[in-house]
Amino acid sequence: MKTALFALFENWEDDYQKAIADQIDLICYAEDLGFDEAWITEHHFNNFSVIPSPLSVVSYLLGKTKNIKIGTAAILLPYYNPIKLAEEIAMIKSFDNDRFLYGIAKGAFPIYDKTFKADATTNRAVMFEANELIHKLLVEELVTFKGEFFSCEDISIRPKLSKVIDTFIASESIEAIKEAAFKGYGLIGSIAISKEKIREIFKSYENLNPIKPLSFRLARGINIGFNKEAVLKETQYCADIFLKSMIASKDTSPTLVKLLTSEYLDIRNSLFNSNRIFENAIYGTPKECIAQIKALKDEFDIESLLLKPLTNSSQKAKEIINLYVKEVKPYV
Repeated sequence: MKTALFALFENWEDDYQKAIADQIDLICYAEDLGFDEAWITEHHFNNFSVIPSPLSVVSYLLGKTKNIKIGTAAILLPYYNPIKLAEEIAMIKSFDNDRFLYGIAKGAFPIYDKTFKADATTNRAVMFEANELIHKLLVEELVTFKGEFFSCEDISIRPKLSKVIDTFIASESIEAIKEAAFKGYGLIGSIAISKEKIREIFKSYENLNPIKPLSFRLARGINIGFNKEAVLKETQYCADIFLKSMIASKDTSPTLVKLLTSEYLDIRNSLFNSNRIFENAIYGTPKECIAQIKALKDEFDIESLLLKPLTNSSQKAKEIINLYVKEVKPYV
């Protein structure tokens, strides 16, 4: 099982530049510790998670690091022109030494749809179609495409890739599972996803594709220390503050408040639920964290574990992942 960092670029100190610099520094520190991957989110109009342009950060990090793979968890495809995005991906792949990991999602917040002129009822279909077009453009010449949402005629982008890129969908929907099973894509489980839901994903995927095993990456909050009570208190506190900050940031927009329909609220409550993040987090003493991770590995074939330190301190985040590497990883 690979070890990865899950990077949300949290603005704990109300200083955008520091939030971005601290997260980049943490990713570089993770590489020094031997982490295999770092995955970057995408959020817009958000005071707390300051990462509206993941590919620009991916490009920077690929130049700043040497070995760690850098992934997107995920590019919100309905808000992009797929032809232009294909060009950007092709450019990154020309110098990434096979270190860029392409993850996609459909988005789940009304302010995004309102601002980028998208439609929540078709976003998933748009994501699938945009991804299909991107894959064609990356490897084929003179692409002609006529879909429901996108079209082009005799387009050949440059640079051209020599092989198809791996794709990861950040979703637990049955539609995403089907897409992954039929096309050989990987899936990314959210930081709040339960074991019950993971079981459903693996079962559904295996029923659809019994030949190729699912490439599954799982995000988890993490906090490790030798004082169990202090770790428990900080983990709960940071899970609560993280969620309150995300929700408060989104609710400060009058436009968003008007758009918060029951459908959007259901999605948001599922994705951003402090109890679920806390309940499914890995926390405690090193020995307890070893047991929790072993339980996950014993039940699920997890290709990579995406760790999100549950702390509001950049220094403490380094201490947590350092403890993971020294006291936990060798025993799982």
